[in-house]
Amino acid sequence: MKHFQKIYVLVILFFYPLCHYGQERINWIDFAQLDSLLTVAPRETLLFIHTDWCSYCRKMEQEIFTKKEIVRLINKRYYAVKFDAESIDEIAFDQSIWEPLSKRKKTGQYHPLALQLLQGRDMIFPSLLRFDTEFHLKDIQQKYLNSKELAIFLE
Repeated sequence: MKHFQKIYVLVILFFYPLCHYGQERINWIDFAQLDSLLTVAPRETLLFIHTDWCSYCRKMEQEIFTKKEIVRLINKRYYAVKFDAESIDEIAFDQSIWEPLSKRKKTGQYHPLALQLLQGRDMIFPSLLRFDTEFHLKDIQQKYLNSKELAIFLE
């Protein structure tokens, strides 16, 4: 019986990666990568600002950002950045160092970079920001977008 359990575990470990084979995913990058990429190969940027507690953010990540047509559209035309508005990470971006207000994560305490990117707007999640190749804000949506709404926003 013990041998059967070991074989079963090995079979599961071997075949599990194959379940996800072929699934396309968005190529999310961080701000340091974005900084480098924008200088070398300018492209429009899609910024997804979220929080851990936002159920609509998680729903977009699980249901919308996994749809093949959305994944392909984003990967083809954009640099995609996911950013937790309540992050406690120090972020180097745009020749600046953005430091969190606290070393402890706290609901409602937003990272200074998130505040800067939203340019005085209310902190509504999810927030999707589109930037042009020179990182100037083109458009913003601060709500849950279904796949059709997101495709329109990205066009």
